[in-house]
Amino acid sequence: MILVRRRRMRVLAIGDSAADIPADISGLHLVGGEVGSATPAVRPRDVDAVYLCGLDQARARRLKAEFGAVWGVPCVTREEMTAVGLAGRLLVLLARVGRRAASARVVIVESTAIPTLCPLLLAVGIGDIVSWEPTDALSYPLRRITYHADAVIDPVSGGVPIVEPSSQEGQPPLIAADDPAYPLLALPGLLRALQAKPGATADFDVLRACAYALAARTENTRWLPDLNDPELTPTVSRMVARVLSGERSGR
Repeated sequence: MILVRRRRMRVLAIGDSAADIPADISGLHLVGGEVGSATPAVRPRDVDAVYLCGLDQARARRLKAEFGAVWGVPCVTREEMTAVGLAGRLLVLLARVGRRAASARVVIVESTAIPTLCPLLLAVGIGDIVSWEPTDALSYPLRRITYHADAVIDPVSGGVPIVEPSSQEGQPPLIAADDPAYPLLALPGLLRALQAKPGATADFDVLRACAYALAARTENTRWLPDLNDPELTPTVSRMVARVLSGERSGR
């Protein structure tokens, strides 16, 4: 019997600086790169996917559309993958407290910082989502808005000094994007599944499947999956593949 080792996907990781490029992730070979004012017309033969990991949102979204159209390879952004990590973390929290998504109330602080998150939570089935911006503070103090919410999500990590993790009655748990693993957890599995289905894109059904996969691989003693869990990437790939094949639930 001959064993054939699967080649690691070669992913072009583009950021504004070298500090934006994460270290290698299991199953992926990340190659740092830069892009000028226009996407190169010819894709390097050894690039299987693109990860936009450190650009402003407007540029990242423009480049994502260009890479998809010009190179025809999977392309995702750090903002999308961070939203997946936060949604997965929320699903774990709701499961632990026995709260159904449809009856949950979630407050997102500075939702404009991560525009994928709100529609993703709607896709997950969260029943009541409140977006709060610092400019709302005078008329709608954050403590009043978050009272008896099931969770407060801080996508900019540290931008909610008014809300601290607390067990005080009425004070919700705080979910902050303070772990650099958030955007990396579902990345290998998602890119593998997209690569296997040419022309597929990471729509909200796909991102929802990723969030459910993260929740499914989270142990009882943790709030996020272990990045080194050997079953994490296969679980994400399998659940995304189900959605791409027409099973839209993603669960």
